[in-house]
Amino acid sequence: GSGAGALPWWWGWSVAIGAPFWYHLSISVLPGHLAGRQRFLAGAIYLLALNLVGMEAYTPLVFAGATTRPAIFCNAQRPGPLYPLFGLYLVAVPALCLYNLRRARSQAASPAIQRQLTILIWATALAVLSGGYTTLCTWLRLDGPVLLGNLSLGVAVLLLGYGVARYNALIEGRAVGLDFTYTALAIALVIAAYLVAAFVSDLVFRVPFIAFIFVIMLAVVSHSLYDWARIYLDRFFHRQRYRNLRANLRDFARAGAADNDLDERLEAVLQTLCQSLQASKGLIALREGEAFNVVAGYRGDALGQIIPSPSLLAEEVAFLRPEARTRVLDGMVLLVPLHASGEQIGAIVLGDRMRGGGYSEDDLDLLADLADTVAYVVHTIRLQVESVRQIDALLQEFRAREQQLHRRMREVLAPGSRLAVLGAQSEKEAISLVEDALRHLQDYSYLGRHPLARLRFLDRYVEVQQGAIITHIDRGKALNAALTDVIARLRPASPRPSPPTADWHQYIILHDCYVLGELNRDVMNALYISEGTFNRTRRRAIRALTRALSEMESESAAGS
Repeated sequence: GSGAGALPWWWGWSVAIGAPFWYHLSISVLPGHLAGRQRFLAGAIYLLALNLVGMEAYTPLVFAGATTRPAIFCNAQRPGPLYPLFGLYLVAVPALCLYNLRRARSQAASPAIQRQLTILIWATALAVLSGGYTTLCTWLRLDGPVLLGNLSLGVAVLLLGYGVARYNALIEGRAVGLDFTYTALAIALVIAAYLVAAFVSDLVFRVPFIAFIFVIMLAVVSHSLYDWARIYLDRFFHRQRYRNLRANLRDFARAGAADNDLDERLEAVLQTLCQSLQASKGLIALREGEAFNVVAGYRGDALGQIIPSPSLLAEEVAFLRPEARTRVLDGMVLLVPLHASGEQIGAIVLGDRMRGGGYSEDDLDLLADLADTVAYVVHTIRLQVESVRQIDALLQEFRAREQQLHRRMREVLAPGSRLAVLGAQSEKEAISLVEDALRHLQDYSYLGRHPLARLRFLDRYVEVQQGAIITHIDRGKALNAALTDVIARLRPASPRPSPPTADWHQYIILHDCYVLGELNRDVMNALYISEGTFNRTRRRAIRALTRALSEMESESAAGS
């Protein structure tokens, strides 16, 4: 700059300009409901950066001029009256970035994404260290070497670049090594070409070399944005395919069908899905006994094949393990389980994408929602096909179980006749019992006759006067208190954020839906989650609750 006390163009401008870009990166990795609140702050930081750059270059407000110290020391420049603001900016903005990255890491569901965010956190911590060191040395006029701050910042920038490349590659499902090398070589060639042009222009036309600095920066930025622009343009032009998939899925969910129609409709859904995601092949298999039967296929000969259960069993959308890839699953990479009524009734399996790369986070979310709809429709159709004979059989079984329950209740009321419940049940039966008790959590009379009322550890929850008779109402109140207590143990130790983060979802769903009796849609709206995510989270929470009750009962049995 040319003003009195102004800094030369090369002193610190890149740091002042780089801070808001670093902050913008930190909010881009946050979940949408957390990032939305900080977008206004990002704009304010950009505006502050431009003002600070102008004051550095053309006024003595930030730096009042050079001292007699050599330029290798931080106190080579005298701080101006607004230097404390500039120093605070250099420390506070990277500190905010560090806070955002730590929140993003705590919200990340995948350990792989957490590892990549850890790299970004270390890079940002080094930037905070560099900003604090340089600011203190300049402000207090200490003989601190500039090299230490620059070295810390340089390592931070290198880590940041590598971490961003690894993070983007992980999200897009591709390998980073070759991409990183090719991109670096391409940018190096672009910079070299501009440097040659700048050198020739300086020799021939006397154009100052510095005039090309911003042109070279623009070339680097534009080259770096190529992949980003290609991805979003590709999404824009393929959006119609996703609309076709959702329209097909809505028709599938609305229309009724007989069992012999189901295979044809699943074939249509699978074909539209594979075309939308550009999957090379795919299949849909429904569970029949201890195996899965392939009822729909796309670009393969798997139709009608039988697949052993262990190969396709999963709780969530996951990539197929190499050892699970049988001959029928050769070339398949992604497994999307279909869950209904607490059990897996089928699976969608997809092959590699035809255009290279892996499945993105958006693709996995789309598949999870689609799986919920397909599972619900398949389960409903199968129930509709059930005959009156089966309904009568269910009614007879219900009456027999009711009589058995009354007989067991009479045994329960007799002193010393209670037996363990959860230990004698399969996991599926135990989860069903707990879910039934939660639905009637406020009905003490119903809970008192419930099989779970026979749990031994409920004795410490029974509150009656000494000498009074313990009735089934008292047992129901004890079961209510025990379930409420175990639900409370799911509550995280940290204060409840607004909106709640993922680690709060299981506790809030059980507490608000069953203890407070709120409607499911109200809880979904409060958590900003879809119905599919709500149902999956509730299943996991009830499974955890069942396991906790079983452990408490086992401890009680061991101590008696």
